[in-house]
Amino acid sequence: MKIIEPERCPRCGASFHCSKSSHCWCYGVSIELSVLDKLHDTYNSCLCPECLEEFSAGKGLKDNFANLSK
Repeated sequence: MKIIEPERCPRCGASFHCSKSSHCWCYGVSIELSVLDKLHDTYNSCLCPECLEEFSAGKGLKDNFANLSK
C-alpha cells in the first residue's frame, strides 16, 4: 500500500493526497468539533485542503451546510 494515495474531494471534486495516518496534512487544520461532526455525518471521505480550510476558517458555514454539493 502506498503511504500517500490520491483522493477526490466529495465536496468539490478536486484531486488531493491523503496519507491515511496521523501524519496527514489534515491533522494540522484546526476545526471546531461541532463542524467536524457535521462533516463526518455529511461526507463519506476526506475533504481537500481548500474545502477543509474553508470550513476551518468559518467562511460561510451556514451556506456550506445549506448547499453541501457546492
